[in-house]
This record gives sequence, structure tokens and C-alpha cells, in this order.
Amino acid sequence: MKKSWMFVLLVVLQTAIYGAANVVMKVAYSDIPPLWCTALRFGIAFFVFMLLFGRDIGSQLRCAGLRAWLPSSVFMGAAFITSGLSVSLTSATNAGFFIALPMLFAPAFALVLIRRPYRLSVAVLQIAVLVGLYLLCCNGGALAIGPGELVGLASSACFAAALVLSERDLSGANAHVDAKGLSTTQTGVTFAFALVGALAFEPMPAFVQVSTVSWAAIAFLALFGTCLAFFLQNTALAHLPSATVSVVLCAEPVFTATLSAIVLGEYLGAMGIAGAAIVVACTVAATLLDESPQKTSRGFMQKFMHAHRSRLPRHRSAPLVDND
Repeated sequence: MKKSWMFVLLVVLQTAIYGAANVVMKVAYSDIPPLWCTALRFGIAFFVFMLLFGRDIGSQLRCAGLRAWLPSSVFMGAAFITSGLSVSLTSATNAGFFIALPMLFAPAFALVLIRRPYRLSVAVLQIAVLVGLYLLCCNGGALAIGPGELVGLASSACFAAALVLSERDLSGANAHVDAKGLSTTQTGVTFAFALVGALAFEPMPAFVQVSTVSWAAIAFLALFGTCLAFFLQNTALAHLPSATVSVVLCAEPVFTATLSAIVLGEYLGAMGIAGAAIVVACTVAATLLDESPQKTSRGFMQKFMHAHRSRLPRHRSAPLVDND
């Protein structure tokens, strides 16, 4: 097994955790409003990170500038806040579709932010994943565009920006933070955003009346859905392109649908199963395309220009004649 596959498997595990978290959140939301649930989730995760790695993280942040962690943390916080708002403004099906689209934005952001060429193979995968997600989340039904859908699309854009910036912060000679350091700052900033939003827009929950099951759901979301998932994601981003990670993350609704069938009795139709198969196939294809970076690093425009030049006739200079 090649080294890159090891990190792809980390993202697959993270995606499975996110898929499970979507089901667990339904349990937590029965007693706790969305923003308060997000604040508790990320607050506990931030406390755990600081408890385990606080001294090391403090030394990292003292040596690194704000640019090494703040932009990706802000976009990550915005992604989770807007995803929660999308769920509250539209149906879970529509929200799930639009939140699962970071792969539409990640290659373009990578082109602008880290100068990675936009490959034709990535564009083809984007179209295929878009079709697969539509079939999976909507089962071939109509997809209306409203405020909730637009907020979900904004969440995908923010998450894509966070992935690209995280890749920049974690890889290369200029990396000043590691996976646990960036995971800590991202959970801390998201906690701050969620807490401010909860205090401003939601009533204070009656915490003493929250059921044990809901507290268990919060604990799962904090420890596995945040601490472990963020660490896996940032570990992978130090070794994989953000575009590849964003395509693998598109499989999140597949895991959500599988667990929903087991736990909630919600089953996919034939169209949904076909969409899930397309998404899984695109995930494998994205990984295979990343196996040969030396061969695929150039964008399709560069390849086209190179091929065009190679077909031009070559003019040989006439041999020099010695008149002596």
C-alpha cells in the first residue's frame, strides 16, 4: 500500500465519523438548540486539546504568526456555523446536498491561494460528484433554491477555503504548526463563534433538564466528531492535496445514509443507491489520480499548450558550409 493511501484512509475514517455525527446531532438537537449544541461540542473539544497538548501548542503559536493558523480557523468556524443555519432554514435533504459541495470550490481556491494547477481530471470528477450527490441526497426529486440552500453553499465554500488554507499551513518548508496545533486553534475559534451566536440568537437551554442520552451525544460529537475528526483531517492535509481531501469528504452523505438506515430506519431508493455508488467511485478515482503527482501536476491548459507546440513543424537550420 502506497503512503498516500494511508492518509486517504484517515480521511475516509474522518468522513465516516462526520457521517455518524449527522445522525447523532439529531439526538442532541432534541434537547439543545443548534448553536448551543455547536458551542458545547467545540468547547469541550477545545478543552480536551488544551488539556492534552496545551504546553506544546502554546510554544507553537508563540513561534508562528497569525497567518499560520488564524485564516483557516476563521473559515472553519464560519463553515460549521453556516452549516447549522442551513439545516435550520431548509430541509435536511437539501441542506445535506449543499453542505457536501466543498469539492466545487477547493480546486479554484487552491489555484488562487497556493498556485496549484486546475487539472482537467479534477473538473471531470467535480461534475461526476455533483451528479452523484444530487441522486444521493434528493433521490432524483426537485431541488429548490432558497435562503437555506444558499447558506449551505456558503458553508461548502468556507469549508473548502479552510481545507486549502490548512494544507498551506501544514505542508512545505513554511509550516509552523502541526496537526494538533491547527486542530486546537480551529476548534477554539469555532467555539468562540458558536458561543457568540448562541448568546445572541438562541435562548439559554435548561441544562439540568437535558437528558443523559443528549449529553452522551454531545460527548460523542466533541471527542470523536471534533477532536478525532479534526486531527485526522489535518494530519492528512499535511500529505494530500486539499482537492483530493474535498472529494473524499463528499462521501459523508453515504455514511450518513447508511447509519440512518440502521439507526433511524430511513432507507435510500434506487436513485440514492446509484448516487452513493458514483460518489464512492469518484473518491477512489481521486485517490488514484493523486498517486502520480509528477505526471499530473500540470494543469490541463499547460498540457494543451505543450501538446499544441509538439505538433508544430520543426525547422532545422541549414548546415554550415565550409568554403575553404
